[in-house]
Amino acid sequence: MAQLDNEAGSRLLDQFMNLFVYPEVEKRQKAGQAEKPLNLRAAQILFFPDGRRPLVRINSEIKAIGSVKIAEGLPKPQPGEPVREDQIESLDEINRPEDDYPDCGHATLIRIRDRWTIAFDFRYNRKLAQKHILAAREFCDSAERCLEHEEWHAFVDNLFSAAELAVKSMFLSMADKTRTHRSISRRFNRYADLGNIQPAHKKTFNKLYGARDAARYLKREVRITKEEARILLDNVRDIIDSASRRAN
Repeated sequence: MAQLDNEAGSRLLDQFMNLFVYPEVEKRQKAGQAEKPLNLRAAQILFFPDGRRPLVRINSEIKAIGSVKIAEGLPKPQPGEPVREDQIESLDEINRPEDDYPDCGHATLIRIRDRWTIAFDFRYNRKLAQKHILAAREFCDSAERCLEHEEWHAFVDNLFSAAELAVKSMFLSMADKTRTHRSISRRFNRYADLGNIQPAHKKTFNKLYGARDAARYLKREVRITKEEARILLDNVRDIIDSASRRAN
């Protein structure tokens, strides 16, 4: 979240206003659906992961949960009481309700007196990404049970599935729906080469990717020690945890 009282913040505000908010206001005014002039106090732009036209909300249409600081010397409102603009010293946090288009990115702009505050989050597909994380943890738990019994074919197959689901959740948050094993691997390695992934995580994913065919389709013997398997398992759990932080 940013308080728009500097040059960079003002440019960002202008971009959102000129690209999305003002065209929406003008369209509504021409259709007789908005006052002219309009006292613009808030706006919200929702960005869909499938590339459809963004949804623009104006004033009371926005859906947000905020944290405000009450001006010094004024009594704090009781739970359930409305907060007036003249009571607010600053707007400290803006979030969207969990059930409001959870897979969309957003930019939310709110004006308190003559000062604009903007919050934005361009992570997409949060709900779907979280489902991938839950499934990844299930496969990881299955892999750990296989490790205890030294069932190496099932261990590798389950652990690769866990790692791949976690990686897919990362890409979903970027509105990237890469699907095939090979394309996910290539995308992941390019992403890792940019410094976004720990080297140990990249090495683990690639080792499992290379071993999966041998494990699942018996193309060659699976050679792995219990100590090596434990390191792979721990690294995949780290990958899942990292992906989970991105999705939440």
